[in-house]
Amino acid sequence: MKVKGNPAFKQTRVCLEGIDATFAAHVPDWTYRNHARPVFDLETIQRIAEITQEPLKRGDFNAANAIHVLDGGKNEDGSPRVIVARIDWFYVDTDGLEDSTDLIEPTEDGLYDLGGLEWAWHDLNDEPRP
Repeated sequence: MKVKGNPAFKQTRVCLEGIDATFAAHVPDWTYRNHARPVFDLETIQRIAEITQEPLKRGDFNAANAIHVLDGGKNEDGSPRVIVARIDWFYVDTDGLEDSTDLIEPTEDGLYDLGGLEWAWHDLNDEPRP
């Protein structure tokens, strides 16, 4: 999927319920269950990962989801060599790591889709912050 330059996507700022921060994103002109479906650059994904891992650092593995970014250096073309994963830690013990983990692959232009499912993102250009 090509995002940058695609007229079906716009640049905006989004927020996620329960997190006191806003993030630059590209969002399509359609929603998922009335929530924005943003895609983010790697730097923003790394910031989201830091924030979503805070409960884990405090020993709270009941946090529904956390983003993890594994840095593998650079590819031959100089692009980042990373693995981005969403882990639903609440279900790891009952469902196993494989069923509780989603790998998030980048789009053609290096953006990461983190919308939909349990993520209730809000486009701040379309609605007030919850």
